[in-house]
Amino acid sequence: MEANETLDVPIQAKIQVRDIVKLEFEIQSIVQEIRGCDGPLKVLDELNSRAKRTIKSLKGKIQHLEQLAHEQDKETDKNAILVITEQHHKELASMQTSIRKANLACKEVIDRGEKEALFGNSSSDIRKRNFNKESLAETTGNITKDLMSIARMMESQVRHAEEDVQILASSSATVHSTQEEYKGLSGVINASKNLLNKYNRREVTDRLLIFCGVVLFVVTVLYVVKKRLPSVW
Repeated sequence: MEANETLDVPIQAKIQVRDIVKLEFEIQSIVQEIRGCDGPLKVLDELNSRAKRTIKSLKGKIQHLEQLAHEQDKETDKNAILVITEQHHKELASMQTSIRKANLACKEVIDRGEKEALFGNSSSDIRKRNFNKESLAETTGNITKDLMSIARMMESQVRHAEEDVQILASSSATVHSTQEEYKGLSGVINASKNLLNKYNRREVTDRLLIFCGVVLFVVTVLYVVKKRLPSVW
């Protein structure tokens, strides 16, 4: 299949060859799956169905490649594509033979397994049961360890959460205390402000009274002086 890509053929033929090689690899993969299949028959039937669909697609691609060869104007291109087509025909036949052989081998394995299951094998059953018990015990132990680890992790998270709650409670109490202090200071400030306003008003009143007293005194003096002046003259 690698040799086909080295031949000098038109780009359309190269594309077809690439698709053909891809399908051939897919069929080879299915053959390997059939060889490794040990049942049940339903699985084998599904693999054979996949193989039939893929082979049908491969045949169509090879036929299309052969038709493309006959459409070429150059004789050299035509012959090169026909050579590649022949190689893939042989590859297809070889893979079909491999599929038949793989099916025979797989059916022998399935038949052998069904016979062993039919006649029974007590020692094998005991080993399987013991293995299942050991596997179950190991799985249970692992689950228990995981649960204990999760419990410890949750306990640690709860402790951290409690510490965080205590810190928040302490912070809240500090904030509340500070707020109360601010309220007290605000009351003192308001009282001081009222006193200052009161003193300012009293100071203005006192100044006004002093001014009125001075005016009254001056007026009185002037009046007395006026009354005395004619008698003097």
